[in-house]
Amino acid sequence: MARSVMLVPVGKSDGLFVATNGLVKALQDAGVKAVAFRPLDACKNICDKECAQSYSISKCEAVKYLSQGKKSELVEAILGNYYRLIKDTGADVVVVEGVVADKFDQNAINSAICHAVDGDILVVSMGKCQKAMALVKIALSYFGNAAATRFLGGILLNADAPRDAKGQKKLVLSGHRDGDCGGKDCACHKPAAAPTTEACSADGAGCGCTPLAVIPYCCKNYAYRASDLAGFIDGALAGAGNARASTVVFDAAAAGEHDLLITNQVPAETKAAIVVLCDGVQGTAGQATICTKASVWAVAETLGSLPAFLLKDDAERAEAVAAYAAPCFNPLLIDTLKSGKAAEFPLMSPEAFRYKLTELARAANKRIALPEGDEPRTVCAAARVAAAKIAVPVLYGKKDEILKVAAAQGVSLDEGVEFIDPDEIRDNYVDRLVELRKKKGLTPEQAREMLKDNVFLATMMLERDEVNGLVSGAVHTTANTIRPALQVIKTAPGASLVSAIFFMLMEEQVYVFGDCALNLNPNADELAQIAIQSADTAKAFGIDPRVAMVTYSTGTSGKGPDVDLMTEATKKAQELRPDLNIDGPLQYDASVMPDVAAQKAPNSKVAGKATVFIFPSLSTGNTVYKAVQRSANVVAIGPMLQGLNKPVNDLSRGALVDDIVYTVAITAIQAGQKDAK
Repeated sequence: MARSVMLVPVGKSDGLFVATNGLVKALQDAGVKAVAFRPLDACKNICDKECAQSYSISKCEAVKYLSQGKKSELVEAILGNYYRLIKDTGADVVVVEGVVADKFDQNAINSAICHAVDGDILVVSMGKCQKAMALVKIALSYFGNAAATRFLGGILLNADAPRDAKGQKKLVLSGHRDGDCGGKDCACHKPAAAPTTEACSADGAGCGCTPLAVIPYCCKNYAYRASDLAGFIDGALAGAGNARASTVVFDAAAAGEHDLLITNQVPAETKAAIVVLCDGVQGTAGQATICTKASVWAVAETLGSLPAFLLKDDAERAEAVAAYAAPCFNPLLIDTLKSGKAAEFPLMSPEAFRYKLTELARAANKRIALPEGDEPRTVCAAARVAAAKIAVPVLYGKKDEILKVAAAQGVSLDEGVEFIDPDEIRDNYVDRLVELRKKKGLTPEQAREMLKDNVFLATMMLERDEVNGLVSGAVHTTANTIRPALQVIKTAPGASLVSAIFFMLMEEQVYVFGDCALNLNPNADELAQIAIQSADTAKAFGIDPRVAMVTYSTGTSGKGPDVDLMTEATKKAQELRPDLNIDGPLQYDASVMPDVAAQKAPNSKVAGKATVFIFPSLSTGNTVYKAVQRSANVVAIGPMLQGLNKPVNDLSRGALVDDIVYTVAITAIQAGQKDAK
């Protein structure tokens, strides 16, 4: 799997493409197959060119997502582009360019993207660290534990850039005019600054930002072509479209060969690289001429606010920028990224988890029974499941009645949805049910009565492999859903019990909580089995399993029956599966907080970084999961049943449509994994 590193802008750090392209080239020069990934790029309405690469979403589209409260959907769309880029390029390292934005919280978006791609962090600042330290801390505060575990250092970009009249750094059309391209303050003809290895500090206090590159300002890095500028000001171009300018002037006689002249008169003679003729004046001058109906003031104002980005088709500048910035990077950073060593504790963010669920479910392509076929949330979920090709939803009930429910909910059940009328097929399963329950003395009449329950009917179809999985519980109790499965499907080979877990979609990492729905007071052997089942489930869904056996004591800090129970269960689980990281007893805070873990369990491989949490009883587990879900507004997917011979999953009766969709996806994936085994 490719390694990713994200360049996170501090404040309104602009011109990040210089650092991005430079780092990519530095890695490529070191023999690494590296590519740049820009999650969001400039909008088409800024100019008439394709500003975004094919793997980017425009900022305008991002604003639409966010205005509709669809931040997670935006990040999932970005993640899809990220994986497509890796697939298309075969990259070993992806340099992710962070987002600079003024229409939404860029730090929140950058942290979500970084967590989704499980990236290391490089902060990029345009100011000396003494001045930028507060902004660095603000940016990193959005990254949670990753700020401590995934932070590599900083990049100082354009700290010496010229400033406008308001004191703001200005990158575009701001090159100094002394000399042939920018003068004493421009680095265009100077060798790149040697990489520093000294940690910077602010007022004597370390800020944690070790500069791994110092990239000076160079006006050539931001010099647009005449053809680009014509698009910005809606002008007609004549002459050399590839001519570039670094400075704006208004005096034809004083213009140099790297200047852009703005005037409303055709100059008799000028050395300007680009001339903009305003107020509808026609003519030609310099290497390139742009004619526009706009006034001198309007053109100056437009060009004065040009963003510092790199157009997709400007290969010349892209190569020059990369060559300029690559030598600025510290070899230690290049060696670190070149090693390809994955993070010790990889993240699985909610967006990454949902994306993975959707992709794996699509690949499995399974038929999932939904016995509560006319329940409104189930109908809405079926429509979404079919539209996204997550699975083939099989709805039980009268088709006409189900379609009426769909119409009332404003959804369509089109291609990809199947309907089963229970009255038409019920008798087909009487004999098989009698055979399966003959030791219990079941009669055909009793079997027909049992099969009037759609959950039991769907379970029989699952037993005969006519569907691949079953999801129920929107209106049925857990017992109603699970009892038929235990009687007909039974436990998987090697499984001594059936347990239930929830996937808890926390902000930075998806956790697994078990058992929160099924086993009332498990003994030590049962808890060990639940821990092992939950760890295997986590691993199967891409979560690095680090199992915490949770109670009110960390180690021997407390005493009591639950402490003794979890101590014994931990020992049994470790003996059964020495390949897994399982530790306990641990308190919840010691399980998730690195600073608390350092004090209470400094030698634990799980404390402070747990991803799987096993609770001593159903009372504790169910209470904790619901408290977290409702108080912290966390999505909880499940309960997912473990240990059955075929996938059957229960829903909370308070389940949302999203919950049902993702439970269907989980069930489809389980079915696919069973086939693989």
